[in-house]
Amino acid sequence: MRLKKRSIIQITITAMVILNCIIYDLYINDLTSLKLLSIGDLNPYGGWSALKSSLTDVSYRWRGVTKAIALTISIAVTSIFFGRVFCGYICPIGTLQDFFKSMANKLGIKDKKLPQRKSLRPEIIKYFVFILVLVLSTIGLGNYISPISPWLAYLNLFMGINIRIGFIVLLMIIFLSLFYRRIFCRCFCPLGAFQSLLYAIGPLGINRNESCDGCSICLNNCPVDIEYRDDIEISPECVNCIECTESTCVKNTAGYSIKFAGRKLENNRYIAISLALFFLIYAFLPLSQTYGKPQGIMNMVNIKEGVYQGIGVGFGGNIQVQVTVKDNKINKIDVISHRETSGYYEEVYRNICREIIETQNLNIDVISGATATSRGFLSGVKSGVSQAMNKD
Repeated sequence: MRLKKRSIIQITITAMVILNCIIYDLYINDLTSLKLLSIGDLNPYGGWSALKSSLTDVSYRWRGVTKAIALTISIAVTSIFFGRVFCGYICPIGTLQDFFKSMANKLGIKDKKLPQRKSLRPEIIKYFVFILVLVLSTIGLGNYISPISPWLAYLNLFMGINIRIGFIVLLMIIFLSLFYRRIFCRCFCPLGAFQSLLYAIGPLGINRNESCDGCSICLNNCPVDIEYRDDIEISPECVNCIECTESTCVKNTAGYSIKFAGRKLENNRYIAISLALFFLIYAFLPLSQTYGKPQGIMNMVNIKEGVYQGIGVGFGGNIQVQVTVKDNKINKIDVISHRETSGYYEEVYRNICREIIETQNLNIDVISGATATSRGFLSGVKSGVSQAMNKD
């Protein structure tokens, strides 16, 4: 069977994400010096985290546009101008759901329809999830959300299976995808809600043509199960797969077409421009990122030998660190306990530990995409070292 353009793009991007995660796992385990993107760099909420920190954290220091911030911006910009192209072509979770629904169809498992009521449509749920995520993260409870994220569970899956609640949520999404089309995207994804809101105010729409007689056959394969309505424009719940614009109507009439600011836009051009815009923003915005420089080497003359423990507050709570001092130098740093998010803390502990020991300097810049974890870890190390310097 010949794959469609959209399927080829989805498979290619998913393969690239998986390969990147495998390489990153080898990197944090010191099996290779190559690193492409960290898990933090693939965090679509990075821009919101930076904005929230700049408004609520007086110690926050702007370090330029990180890859995570660039990802948020690229999703927002493409959503405004070209709709939910991220959902339709790029998101690995969306591809995962499409894959398992396709397998279910081949196995003869029949589609189930989500219950639709005028008072409450299931698609509305994701907007409440979106608001809840914003509120909890704003008041400093984001660490309770992170472990539930199927996005992080998916990325960490290729770094070793970690049976936590996020992984269980991911398995539930896969199971439900056998019966319902893109149930997570439609009902629960806060990022999908964010994009739908931006799409609704943008210049692009998928419109029903005047020659369409409303047979709705072209909507039969819609991945988010959009039904025919009398509205001229399809709902912003659409993930812009443009399947409906490419379907051949049995009555030889043109059903739907893409229109940008009222002008018809060819399908291939839409795909090329929207994806190019997304990846150009993600690739080039981080070039403006700045990194802090060490502010000087600590004076270790008065540091006393011994083993000291310190505590810092990271993203998930307390990080307990053990610092070993030998020959007036920091000889070893161990993390005793923490509740940081998998995929974020590994690089922080690996790289910052190494840099502190090599330079004997505690004025180390944080790891991009894991600012809270970096600062908490450094605070714990400084707390332990301060005990060594104050020891009689």
